[in-house]
Amino acid sequence: MADKRRGAGEGSIYRRRDGQWVGSLDLGYQDGKRRRKVVYGKTQAEVRTRLRALQQALDAGLPPAPATMTVDRFLKHWLEDLLPGTVSPRTEDIYRNNVKLYVVPAVGAIRLNKLTPADVSRMLITMEQRGYAPETRRMARAVLRRALRKAEQEGLTARNVAAIADGPRVPRREGRTLTPEQARQFMAAVTGDRLEAAYVVVLALGLRRGELLGLSWDDLDLSGPMPVVKVRRQLLRHRGGLLLTELKTTGSRRTLYLSQPVVDTLQAHWVRQQEERRTARLWKNSANLIFTSTIGTPLDPEAFGKTVPKFCVAAGLGHWSIHELRHSCASLLLAMGVPLEVVSETLGHASIRVTMDVYGHLLAPARMKAADAMRKALWIEDMPAFDPLATRLATQNPDDDAEGPLNTDFVGRPGLDPGTLGLKVPCSSG
Repeated sequence: MADKRRGAGEGSIYRRRDGQWVGSLDLGYQDGKRRRKVVYGKTQAEVRTRLRALQQALDAGLPPAPATMTVDRFLKHWLEDLLPGTVSPRTEDIYRNNVKLYVVPAVGAIRLNKLTPADVSRMLITMEQRGYAPETRRMARAVLRRALRKAEQEGLTARNVAAIADGPRVPRREGRTLTPEQARQFMAAVTGDRLEAAYVVVLALGLRRGELLGLSWDDLDLSGPMPVVKVRRQLLRHRGGLLLTELKTTGSRRTLYLSQPVVDTLQAHWVRQQEERRTARLWKNSANLIFTSTIGTPLDPEAFGKTVPKFCVAAGLGHWSIHELRHSCASLLLAMGVPLEVVSETLGHASIRVTMDVYGHLLAPARMKAADAMRKALWIEDMPAFDPLATRLATQNPDDDAEGPLNTDFVGRPGLDPGTLGLKVPCSSG
């Protein structure tokens, strides 16, 4: 009779009664005992792929994870070895903080292969009892779900329990928006400030603050009949310094057309910056940034954002954040009849669905126009011949939008204007 035993490194695959596919890999004898490594999957092909990856790891001399591996230990492996380079430095910091503050204290001591959806639910309930906002709880679950997806791919766990557990309900908040009159009051308040152009650009184009402070003069093209600016990088606060890094998605990298008042403001800013450069004892602006300190160093995004409420209060508008300027830009565009898809591209949203979720409540006038247009088309006989007009989008993708690895540059310490609150390092340029 043939020997049905398998040698070390040979795998077997079978399907359980509950439909789950299971694969096992014989590791041979270890400490006098026969050892096997088990992986799971929804399909036979999925299990076969995981067994192959496990075998490759063994061939490379990497031992399989022990059954006693805890969630804490796996998350450290994920943060140090698997995550870097796959997300932006800012996102990586957010993930690390969530793991440290919320996930590990709640489920870190549990064995990875024993973690259940109930454990994740208890984590979220405990966070709620401690007063954490729904958005904070949602992010903690999302980070754990992403990490466990990698554990599932590597065959370290049978299923992603964070994906199975119910997430917190996050109520949609309709942000405030400036009216056109209030927007003019704000622009009047910043007139004459050395960073006037920055405030005008963020309100007129709806840029994120990192995108605004990451703009360089090389991103501007004011020579043609339609001046444009390419939004392709962002300035981020990262571990005590500042990083100038490429935007990570195609949707966020975009080209925006500039109106003449915005062009005039930027040209005036250029003249002001050249004068500062001429009089500065030491000028440090190797990245050729548009908005810098008085000595050319990059501005701290956190500190710059805190200047917006001061101008708003001085203008008699009350407290408004820099993000509300971006929100106001979108609302004003919609109020002026700009199509939703154009607003979505202007803001750099990942999809029009995101724009709809945030600004859908502002589309009532457009919907009323649609109803009236259908009334005219169906019930009014004397209508002119239908001649649809081609609408040129206000935005377009830049030529260099090809996907590729993130390009991140350390650009030094933030400058002194408008401040470096919260940084525990001296301000210098790298």
